[in-house]
Amino acid sequence: MKKYIITTGTVTYAIKGRDTLRRKGIKAKIERITSGKGSAGCGYSIIINDSLNEAVGILHDAGVKILEINESN
Repeated sequence: MKKYIITTGTVTYAIKGRDTLRRKGIKAKIERITSGKGSAGCGYSIIINDSLNEAVGILHDAGVKILEINESN
């Protein structure tokens, strides 16, 4: 199963995004991430297992700022 990591940067966006996705029926959780990219520091990501396009649309509509999306197995 593919796992999508949607990086939001702040815990506030991550919580808002997770809660919004859950209300729409998409399973989501939050993870704190640490970047090895120098000044990027640490941030927060929303982890989902499916429905990437739907989730991105929902997050944009909710005003959640997405910094990056990565796919993991």
